[in-house]
Amino acid sequence: MRLKFSIISPALVILFAALMAPPVRAQEDSFVDPREPTHGFGGQILLTNNGFGLGGYYMRVLARDISFITELSIGSGKDEREVAFLDRFGRRELPNKANYLLQIPVHIGIEKRLFRSIIEDNFRPFLHLTLGPTVGWLYPYFRDDNDNGVLDNGEKTFDGFSAFPKGEIRMGVGGTFALGAYFGATSGVIQSVRVGYTFTHFLDKISLLEPNIRKPGHFFGTPVILVSFGRHF
Repeated sequence: MRLKFSIISPALVILFAALMAPPVRAQEDSFVDPREPTHGFGGQILLTNNGFGLGGYYMRVLARDISFITELSIGSGKDEREVAFLDRFGRRELPNKANYLLQIPVHIGIEKRLFRSIIEDNFRPFLHLTLGPTVGWLYPYFRDDNDNGVLDNGEKTFDGFSAFPKGEIRMGVGGTFALGAYFGATSGVIQSVRVGYTFTHFLDKISLLEPNIRKPGHFFGTPVILVSFGRHF
């Protein structure tokens, strides 16, 4: 499944409209409603152009409609040109692939509830903005005996498990911006869905495909759909 950036465009329009809207009842909105939860935590399932990922989050209310959130997730990184095939023996082949990439972003940021005065509490849209470091684990797709960066005849390919110990850490900085909504009660078991874009800029260039296909780069980004399940209290 390939997510298209076009699905995010309407969300961005709403996002900027919300940010540009004049403040209403500023004094009242600065206080936290004692009937609403002030803490929460839970798990996450991510769907991106790179595949599936898993994560978790912790949130704490800072002010009315403003919450601090920290998230940690794990998922693969891929080049958009990467395509997998199965040969006649059922073995998975990745033409022109050079390296695997595992990404572990640790992001912190804010969530701002939108349109409280005109939307019922059982549907609570929000704006999500986070930034933070990303730990990358880069490991080889094949044994490059002649160090030319290209899979030649006779060079051994690795699956993701056997190649994993041969990797090295790559550090980066990334972020996510998204528009989402919480569903159901304001406390207890909480579900949410959000749609946005997540990205990482690595300090050193990373090559996921052979250099004759795509040059190494710093920036990797993808649209993301995220479903979360948690408990707020």
